[in-house]
Amino acid sequence: MQEYLELTELLAEIERHPTSLLFIKTANCGVCDVTYARTVELLKQYPQVKSIVVSMEITPNISGEFLVFTAPAILLFMDGKEVFRQARFVSFDELERVLTSITC
Repeated sequence: MQEYLELTELLAEIERHPTSLLFIKTANCGVCDVTYARTVELLKQYPQVKSIVVSMEITPNISGEFLVFTAPAILLFMDGKEVFRQARFVSFDELERVLTSITC
């Protein structure tokens, strides 16, 4: 996953790619670390999905832009529009089902 520090760069990447997954995390968050590692592994099956990671401490305005107030959060975009969101408790079965349906 590519990490972004600037909100404008992140938004441009989401617009530039047909399918993008945004992973929002916080520091010192065990759930974030485990969820992030599992998401990275899952995305190896979907190389066409642009994967982006951002930390809420480094880029605090990410919270207001995407209305994310808890971490971890996973947002999936198609053609710049949000099509899937999960926060705090991530169902990887559901995430994989959605990824499969939109990339096939």
